[in-house]
Amino acid sequence: MIFEIILIIYFSYLLGSIPAGILVSRLFNLGELKSIGSGNIGATNVLRTGNFSAAGITLLVDFFKALIPITPVSYTHLTLP
Repeated sequence: MIFEIILIIYFSYLLGSIPAGILVSRLFNLGELKSIGSGNIGATNVLRTGNFSAAGITLLVDFFKALIPITPVSYTHLTLP
């Protein structure tokens, strides 16, 4: 039980550390995202580049980065001892 909790926390941390905005901006050749707009790497700043597709993809990737670790926990009902 403790091992599963530690594994989920570790996996969640690793998944959350992926910078989706930077990866998508490099994929679409949008330039250095940190020097555009507010300097943030989120979907809103990707949208400021004018590429709606890249902003939508960034938003979806960020959404699923949160959903993927939450879903197994909600089905297994893991609780701390």
